[in-house]
Amino acid sequence: MTTLVIGIFGHRSDASLAIESLRKSGIKAKQISAVTKQKNTLEIISQDTGIGKTESGNGNSGLLGTARELGVGLDMIDDTAVAAGPAARKLAGADLEGDGLTVSLISIGIPKKDAARYAEHAEQEHILVIVNVPEDQRKQVSELLEQHQTLPLESV
Repeated sequence: MTTLVIGIFGHRSDASLAIESLRKSGIKAKQISAVTKQKNTLEIISQDTGIGKTESGNGNSGLLGTARELGVGLDMIDDTAVAAGPAARKLAGADLEGDGLTVSLISIGIPKKDAARYAEHAEQEHILVIVNVPEDQRKQVSELLEQHQTLPLESV
């Protein structure tokens, strides 16, 4: 049986270093996802760590995507999540305001009671690193993430 282990990071460098530690310990890139509000930040993390292409969600490319990005930049419409890794298809494009990202996090297996807090962290421009591992690796992965300045779930 697999389980999700999540680390919350306030800085790009901490998230990247945590992912690199996971990779060095034998965790495969296909087991690691990341989500945040900042597309540029996640693109750098993705490129540095090899966890996969950054996705912005449906309608976020081409002319419609450009219009949406302008609207977000001018605070005319809500922000959406950007994601990389295997969970990206379910998380990318989820609205950060309201319950869009919360519902998306629940859909990948995060308990409902925690999903809203994780979504609040993403809204605060924190980076969520989500690792899907066998239950027997849970403690090891948690310890590796915590070595890189993770934020507590309750800190928002």
